[in-house]
Amino acid sequence: MQTAQKVQKTYLESEVSTATPQKIQLLLIEAAIKNIHRVKRFWETNDTEGAFQSLTRVQDIVAEILCSLDMKSSPEIAQSLAAIYVFIFRKLVATRGPEDMVSLDDALKVLMAERQSWKEICEKFGVKTDATKHSATFDSKTQDTSKVREIKPKAPHTPMGKTVSHAETSAKRSWDV
Repeated sequence: MQTAQKVQKTYLESEVSTATPQKIQLLLIEAAIKNIHRVKRFWETNDTEGAFQSLTRVQDIVAEILCSLDMKSSPEIAQSLAAIYVFIFRKLVATRGPEDMVSLDDALKVLMAERQSWKEICEKFGVKTDATKHSATFDSKTQDTSKVREIKPKAPHTPMGKTVSHAETSAKRSWDV
């Protein structure tokens, strides 16, 4: 089983290191959704430790998205996105146990809508999404990459004003994508 985990980790590192900013955003949102589902499964089996770890991962992902918003180049868009992710984060923080399932479901609904929006953005700018896996893949051979370069968005995983190598970014993250 260790070998399968290593292969998956290597694949994920490769996928992230070659991803467009839109794809990174989609992957982060998908990781948040995945961990919310884990929280629910852990609660069903009364595994509070596992639920707490998964809930913390979701909060970390949403906090990372919030911290990486580029407030300088498009402040109106960044403020709108910040309001969405602050709402999600507050719902996650309000979730303390299975009795707070409504807060968790509210966060999940918004993340699902965000995932759909980012899928559409990815498709519009040359990043294909696989509807069966809920993941994005970029095909540079068949897609027009000039559109991706034209928009020049700030990578959602790069802190403002700092250039971070992919090795540093991968080392900082502790959640599963």
